Amino acid sequence: MIRTTAQSWDTTRFRLIGGLPIIFFIARLIQYIQVGTPDWIVASCHISNLMLGIGMIFGAPLLARMATIWLIIGLPMWVIDAVVTWEMWWSSIYSHVGGFLIGLYAISKMRATGRSWLPALVWFVFLQMVTRYTTAPELNINVAHFPYELVKGWFTSYWMFWPVCLIVVTAMVWVVEFGLVTLYPKHMAHMAHRAHRANPANPADPADPADPVDQADRALEEARLVPEESL
Repeated sequence: MIRTTAQSWDTTRFRLIGGLPIIFFIARLIQYIQVGTPDWIVASCHISNLMLGIGMIFGAPLLARMATIWLIIGLPMWVIDAVVTWEMWWSSIYSHVGGFLIGLYAISKMRATGRSWLPALVWFVFLQMVTRYTTAPELNINVAHFPYELVKGWFTSYWMFWPVCLIVVTAMVWVVEFGLVTLYPKHMAHMAHRAHRANPANPADPADPADPVDQADRALEEARLVPEESL
């Protein structure tokens, strides 16, 4: 049976690749400890690499989808920051670019559902609040202490800035989710699976009792066979 559904991620190869983002996370943690700024490890991009790796290794699609959304958002922000500060480490390159590419690979297998943007938003708000009360204010990790320098003069306090930040973040996660659903819709994987099974050119492909698509197909068929009088 050729697996073309979201189950195609349930492989040893996929899980091994999931180990890379965790390696990125550990490498950055060691680096930050060496330079005396361990607080930076809770930056959204690093935590997202850790989440992506866990999601891929342990088969948790929601974690992988949430992480990918933030790795996509974080890539252009990292590029802008690198241009402004003229600072870029090799470890930063493979952490951001590598995490971004592996995230897209994970989504191409696990597919997008259109329902991950809200959990991703709630997760970031939680992480931002944890960051605010556990990290050095001068680092402003996850924009948890004061507005970006470019807009700092527009607000008299952080809590006047925060609702605007929330609106912007909400728009970003929704737009990224919309793009992922457009590129990697989950229903297209299901349609490809059904087309494969219905193709006369293929050998007989018995239903897989563990396949969620086959289970859904069987449930629909059984529902059609129930007489209306018994409903």
